[in-house]
Amino acid sequence: MNKSCRNDLLVSSINFEKGAFAINIWGDVYASTDYTSYMVDNEAILPDFLFYALRCNLFMEHVASVKPKGMKTRVRYDFIKNFEIPLPSIPEHKKILAEYNDTLAEADKNNAKGNGFSDGLLYDIQSEVSDLKRQEQSDSQAGSIIQIIPFSSVSRWEVTFGLKGGMPERIYNSFKWPSCSISELQTESLFGLSVKASSTQKKGMIPMLRMSNIVNGEIDCSGLKYLPYKSAVTSREPDKWLLRKGDFLINRTNSKELVGKSAVFNLDGDYTYASYVIRYRFNTSIVLPEYINILFMLPIVRIQIDTVSRQTAGQCNINSDEIGSIRIPVPPLRKQRAIVQKYYSVKDGANTYYDKARTLKNKAAADFEKSIFS
Repeated sequence: MNKSCRNDLLVSSINFEKGAFAINIWGDVYASTDYTSYMVDNEAILPDFLFYALRCNLFMEHVASVKPKGMKTRVRYDFIKNFEIPLPSIPEHKKILAEYNDTLAEADKNNAKGNGFSDGLLYDIQSEVSDLKRQEQSDSQAGSIIQIIPFSSVSRWEVTFGLKGGMPERIYNSFKWPSCSISELQTESLFGLSVKASSTQKKGMIPMLRMSNIVNGEIDCSGLKYLPYKSAVTSREPDKWLLRKGDFLINRTNSKELVGKSAVFNLDGDYTYASYVIRYRFNTSIVLPEYINILFMLPIVRIQIDTVSRQTAGQCNINSDEIGSIRIPVPPLRKQRAIVQKYYSVKDGANTYYDKARTLKNKAAADFEKSIFS
């Protein structure tokens, strides 16, 4: 094991070029030998400034271009130690960092405004299909850790699952329309591809959507990766892993807050998707994928996901059986269409804030990089 102290730079010897490094803000910690700890000379450079300088795209691309190739190639201490970066004076450090953090703070304000706008819309839509009150939604997050739970009612030995065991029933009873489980509505589901993708698109390659491409209920095409078209097809099923318009995509592994995020695919061209995403196709004579996507952003579904998802090694997971067990109210198609139309006619207000936040974050990173590398 390697020891790392507060303000040390902790670097992965395997994935340094992918941004696998951090400033130790926790104090004395120990890491496996796949990580190297570097003491930072705080009189020459501020730890935060060092971190953001190394995170710059220009620097990351340079590291990737000179790192020895290989799936799990480990680099030696000297490989990382001998890189050079521009080093302004400490007062200039502070000025650059202040400008960077001010821009990020402005981005966060816009994100918060977008969330407020979006939450109001989503609660309004939920009231059309469920009587669940906000207080009941808050109650699902609370509760004493010491409770008596009947043995006969325990379906999984996990504290949080047990504490929230009765919440799904309260949600089901709140529905204003007959309900179905996702498994009853689907006609097909399929896990994505576990194939190494490239950040550069070459001839014969198509985009692969990953969990990072599902943002706020929509497909975000920034940061796409690519793989050969032939990886997404088989001789018997020539379009097996190719996405069709109307496909519902759900992220099965992520942080507690983001696991189960979803989007409907409606892009032109050939796309495939990665292994942490599951593709669903539904019986559209009963339910619209856009309607389901909206419901997956509402508390009546998010609480169900929160109840059954499992935390392992810092990530939360939800499997296909658990997704299939999620129940939703299914009104007539005309009502679903009205809800979808309402959502898409209003959500642009939230997207205005989200777009501004994204622009500000990109500006902060670009300005920081330009201030030291140009």
